[in-house]
Amino acid sequence: MTSAQPHEPGPLDAGRPRRPTVALRVAVTHAETTRRVDIELAGAQSVAVEDGVSTSFPTDQLWPTIRELLPPVGPLREDPQGRPAPEPREPGPGFVQACEASVVIATVVGEGDRLGSVVVRSWLTTADELWSVEQHGDGSTTIRPQAPGAVADLVIWDVTGAMEALVRALEDAS
Repeated sequence: MTSAQPHEPGPLDAGRPRRPTVALRVAVTHAETTRRVDIELAGAQSVAVEDGVSTSFPTDQLWPTIRELLPPVGPLREDPQGRPAPEPREPGPGFVQACEASVVIATVVGEGDRLGSVVVRSWLTTADELWSVEQHGDGSTTIRPQAPGAVADLVIWDVTGAMEALVRALEDAS
């Protein structure tokens, strides 16, 4: 990331988005500390905001920027690999105690004066395994093992889908 600047409101802040945009909120809990970073994609240069401080970065460096926000635990920071998920199985005994970090990434499309679709992904990681956490409408939760690189793969997938939705909304509005 490059220059720090005063924070300007973005689509994840209370109030109205400034322009059509794609944004992410990254929340990471590790070692009893939680970080929340908002990222707004804006053309060739994007901005990450943490604790009121804005830092710009080249948009094509989105995954490396997010990777640097993640703790170096297990396969959490692996680059995209497009591997299929391992066979589903239940976490074993001691899973909760073995979890070293949790990550939640929300991807949102800001459309004019309202927020559009939101995709939320959650992961838990132990020293050697990555697990996705899916919340269902009925209140149940599914925890599944994931391949190394799954966080990066899904960030890229979600941002690509958000960009396509934004372009479609802009085309429909014109």
